[in-house]
Amino acid sequence: MTKIILTRHGETQWNIEGRVQGMLDSPLTERGLNQAKRLASRLKQEGIQYLYASDRPRALATAEVIRTEIGLTAPVLPAPQFRELSFGEWEGKVWAELRESYTDIFAVWDKSPYLVQIPGGETMPVVAERAWDYLKALIKKHAGETICIVTHGLTLKLLVTKALGFDVSDWKKTPWQFNTALNILEHNGNAILPMVLGDCTHLEDME
Repeated sequence: MTKIILTRHGETQWNIEGRVQGMLDSPLTERGLNQAKRLASRLKQEGIQYLYASDRPRALATAEVIRTEIGLTAPVLPAPQFRELSFGEWEGKVWAELRESYTDIFAVWDKSPYLVQIPGGETMPVVAERAWDYLKALIKKHAGETICIVTHGLTLKLLVTKALGFDVSDWKKTPWQFNTALNILEHNGNAILPMVLGDCTHLEDME
């Protein structure tokens, strides 16, 4: 049995400000660091052997907290394939202001975001393909082992959607992935079995 643990980075400054991050980055907040520590505490008994992360600093920083807290000696392995969807011209801008400037695009985004081509950015199907193909390769590479992957909100939701056998167009069927949301999947050699999906109980009682 191969165990795949998927999570999202901790809260960032731009998360608080409501800004689009995508390929750009902002640092983890103090709350974000604490979220990562809470998650790590929960993961100590999972037997993680390899830890991968998107190569964006917010994901690497979250993964490093996890690595340190669980006592994993192996380094975090950067994986560009798990980067967030590129939002092109939108990156660094405030979501609320974008809604006012791109009303036509958001009319589609709110109902069928997988159909949207963001100016200068990626589409959800493209992101799903690059992330999913690499995850499948890691499952094959680490057969019988336990791996943990730190990625981003949309990329993570798309990975979970694919793992459950849904098409990208059915992405609303899977839970939204809040900061450090926990997903645990098991691969038995033939199929992927969902054990935990989008769980944030480790964040209960946080101020």
